[in-house]
Order: sequence, then structure tokens, then C-alpha cells
Amino acid sequence: MIVDIAFSINKKIYLSLLVALNSILKNSKLDPDHPLRFNIAVPPGDRAFFEAQIHSAFAGLYPEYGPEAELFRVREFLPSAYLDNYISLKFDEADVERQKSRRMQYGRLYLNDIFPDTRRIIYLDTDILVLGDIRELFAKGDQFTAERYVAAIPHLFPAMFYAKNVFKLWDDLRQIKNTFNGGVFMTDFCFWTDKTAQIRQHYLELDAANGHDLLHLDDEAMLNLMFKNYIQLGIEWNAWGYGQPHFMVKFLRRSLDRIKIIHWSGGHHKPWESDRVIYASLWKSYLPPTASPRPVDAAGIMS
Repeated sequence: MIVDIAFSINKKIYLSLLVALNSILKNSKLDPDHPLRFNIAVPPGDRAFFEAQIHSAFAGLYPEYGPEAELFRVREFLPSAYLDNYISLKFDEADVERQKSRRMQYGRLYLNDIFPDTRRIIYLDTDILVLGDIRELFAKGDQFTAERYVAAIPHLFPAMFYAKNVFKLWDDLRQIKNTFNGGVFMTDFCFWTDKTAQIRQHYLELDAANGHDLLHLDDEAMLNLMFKNYIQLGIEWNAWGYGQPHFMVKFLRRSLDRIKIIHWSGGHHKPWESDRVIYASLWKSYLPPTASPRPVDAAGIMS
């Protein structure tokens, strides 16, 4: 079975993608029966750019993983007319790259359309480092059923904060026992049905009917509302919050031997911005040898 891993990214944060890819390749054991495959969703017109960056970073670096064309797949995500209009009205971004970033945020809700030949798949944000063998996480999908086919890591975020008007979503929000961080999750598209797409569309239309201002935290709110009964995984697979203010990170900090995925979520600090950010030196150590260590543009948006 192919171990499919997905990203949805815009050009401004491409360097963080290369680091994330390198961390997975370095820390995964070879297993010909379960080969890795990276599925990278990008904005229209950016496929050649990403393919060139990936080739420059990894050509000949990991020959044991087989042909580059089989290891990395870059596909462009073109939102439907409805989704494109929804995002335009919800965010009203003037900067072109920021517009692309917003659309790629929602791309993770449509990975089954972008990569229709995938089944079980792990989605990752790019402000992460994978320190464990990703196949260990993938194997946890064996417990999926038709009723529960998403697995993620809980985080400390009250469900009511996903709505700007709690009363209009109260019946939905009270069904969420524990919210999860959308930067790391796994699903199996074999269990996605027309009903899944209908639920997704329902929340988009509900938000639109309320001036595009009902849902807070955007696509992460969508994920939590769509998959209320998700399978909870251990926090070692998404040690989230390391991008929060430094005083909060001191509270969240775990030793590296208790982390399999570091996630600099939080929106305040990223490891490419300053050596003061927790584990920034470790992040830099995973820069591919041919990749330029210049800072990633902060216009990229991640959970």
C-alpha cells in the first residue's frame, strides 16, 4: 500500500515544504511494500515552479526511494466557481499571493478531487518537522470505519470559538467533544461519499448566508464541523503551538524524545524567522543542501 502524504501550499512558503519533505525522507525507514508518495497541491500556474524547486533540492539526494517522478507529484488546485467566489467574498485580499494562500488553505478540503487515485492519506502543514517514521502514523488508519474515517490530534481550543455567533451553530458545536488542529490529520477517501461533500457544502453555504462571517479560523472550523467524531491520536504526532508567544511555548514545550511531529502553529513565530524560536536550529538542520536558507515570506498562511 502506498503511503500518501499531502500538502496544500502557495509559492511564498515553498522553502518550508522542502524542509518538511526532507525531515520525512530522513526519518523514514525504507519499505518497498509501503513506498512513500508526496502529493503537493499548488495554485494554478505554479506547478513548474514547485517541480523545479523539488528537483533542485532532492535530485540524487535519496536514490534509494526510487524515481523522482514517482516520489513527488505536484498538481494544481483550481477551486470551483462557487468556492472561488466564497473565498473572495470572505477574505477580500488585495495581495495576489495572499489570495492564492487563502485558496490553498481550502485545498486540503478537496484533496480527493486533486488526487483522485489516493485512498488513505496524511495531510501536513509545512511549518512542521517530522521526527518519527511517518509510516507509524499511517498505520493508525487501519482503525478507520465508514462512521469514523478521520484521525487527528486534539488541541486546547473551545469549539465555541469556531463561530462568531455561537447561537447560530450551537447544535453543531455542542456535538464536538474535543477540537483538533487541522495542520496534521489523516483520512481515507474510500469512506468519503456524496454525503461528505454535501456536509462540506452545507457549512460553506451557511457561512455565506451569514455574510461570510459566521465561521472563525476558516477551513479549520470547517474540518472540525465536518468530522466531529474523529479518531483521537497522541499529541506526539502533532506537538502543536510552538509558533505561539514564547511564554506560552514554555508551557507547551515537550522534550524531543516525546515528539514525532513538531508543529510551529500559532501564527506568532516560525523557525525560519529567528534563532530564538524553539527548535529553530533543528529546523535549519533539515534544509536540503542545495536549498537557499533565506527566510520564508511570512505572507504564507498556515494553521
